Amino acid sequence: MNFIKRRLTHLEEHIRGGRCQECGLRPQDNGYIVVDDNDPAGHIPGVCPECGRSTKIHIRVVYEGEEGEGDT
Repeated sequence: MNFIKRRLTHLEEHIRGGRCQECGLRPQDNGYIVVDDNDPAGHIPGVCPECGRSTKIHIRVVYEGEEGEGDT
């Protein structure tokens, strides 16, 4: 019964545009931006266990002359 109540609460929040209680993202948010492994939300997993969305966008900055094999 608790699972059904939690799921219903989640759906109601989603309809109203509320934030996920686990990751803190709103439905219209794209996720937290992670630049060069500097993660502002290190305590949050890459995929939210509550809402199932990808919570992080990883950006790796490569400067000219620093490319490794396979980087373009």
